[in-house]
Amino acid sequence: MVSSDYSPAESTEEEPSREDEILRETNKRMTLNLLIQGAAMHSFLTGHHIVSRELEAERKGITKVYDRFSVALALNYFIGDMVPLYGRPSRFWKNVDSPKNPFHQHRLFSEYGCELWKGSKRFLIKRAWSKWVIAIPVIHYVQLMYYFLRTYFLERSRRERLTRIAEEANSQMWGIDVDRLEGSLTMAVAFGNLQEPRTQLGRMTRQGAIGYGGVERRYGRFQVVAKAWNWCLVLHELTKGTVELICLHGLNHLDDELYHLVTSEADQLEYETWMLQAGSEMWRRFLASIPEGRELPDLLMRIARLDPDHLEELMIAVAQQSPEATEMMKHLSDED
Repeated sequence: MVSSDYSPAESTEEEPSREDEILRETNKRMTLNLLIQGAAMHSFLTGHHIVSRELEAERKGITKVYDRFSVALALNYFIGDMVPLYGRPSRFWKNVDSPKNPFHQHRLFSEYGCELWKGSKRFLIKRAWSKWVIAIPVIHYVQLMYYFLRTYFLERSRRERLTRIAEEANSQMWGIDVDRLEGSLTMAVAFGNLQEPRTQLGRMTRQGAIGYGGVERRYGRFQVVAKAWNWCLVLHELTKGTVELICLHGLNHLDDELYHLVTSEADQLEYETWMLQAGSEMWRRFLASIPEGRELPDLLMRIARLDPDHLEELMIAVAQQSPEATEMMKHLSDED
């Protein structure tokens, strides 16, 4: 979940078609949200290896538990209890063009969403079996509950220290100062100005939230905040908040009214499940397209600043795994 109280400066520019601008900026925000969720899922699955020495010093064997728990929980979005709640992912992604689908006016989702979802699922199932995680519905969920309990008992007397390790891991991955990160291992995860869900599914999603990450303004600067049930989720939410902070560079040109219209439409809680399903594969393709020598945070900031049409063009090339994506990223400059 993403929480943010960011509010941009008012813009004096007037667009010729407000409806068209709302749609274009909403689609841009959804594309950035896809990258945010993909980055968070990537750190969720792999971040514990960055600080494995520190984790093992706290509790021997905890890294292996995190390795299995993370893939089990990620797989839950595809074959676990998220399916009865949200419906079959295959039906959702094969019907993106339907007017009832929230992404039907988004070209990247409508053309490549199903392919990205399939890629994410294949990757997770292969990773699950390599980690001795069961990838069979129902049995998988029983094992996932075991790992939830296992992480709880391993962490319960070390929450403060483990939180600091999660902040250090996120700092290493993104080059952000640790003093701008505030993580917390807690069951009370809600914070900030949470958007009110518009649907029953959104309200159910909010009630079942086990982690939130986002950006809050404190003492004149933005702070990344993350609260979640366990270590893997705290790191997941810290990454989500960090990438959200970077992507805010793509929203600061919007006036207040347009900003709130765009985020109220694009940042619905129930969209996160679909974003996580497609975002995992999209992020891997994005990383594979990055030119050699380019710093990831700086590149993301420049990409977030692109106008909606150019961003769409770039992300389509990334989804296609085209060499043109790398060439386009090479030419991003301060003026983009």
